[in-house]
Amino acid sequence: MRRQLCEDDLTGRLLSDGQLSVEEFHLELARALRNAGPWGQHFPEPMFHGVFQLVQQRIVGERHLKLVLRSECGSLTLDGIAFNIDREIWPNPTVRWAELAYKLDVNEYRGQESVQLMVAHIAPR
Repeated sequence: MRRQLCEDDLTGRLLSDGQLSVEEFHLELARALRNAGPWGQHFPEPMFHGVFQLVQQRIVGERHLKLVLRSECGSLTLDGIAFNIDREIWPNPTVRWAELAYKLDVNEYRGQESVQLMVAHIAPR
């Protein structure tokens, strides 16, 4: 099978669908996005961006960063996870604020559902 790449495939840029307001971080939207697929190469899952306070950061598994995040305005606390992070950079207790690119997801744990950010990119601010 032959695969063709376009220039956008090689740039390393993440395209964002914008920022979510505090009111948009809810299970109904996360479920709607999860069920709106199928997502694919030329129809990617929505990606959002924003600035968050890093309330807590810790390693889970070998290379995953579990985050507790607070919205920029301080009125909302969320969980997030970044997979396969660089352990030489994260966790970093000196970083209090970060810019994130993320997908909104539903976390299901012990029969409870909550909104979770699936972090595709994290950069200190």
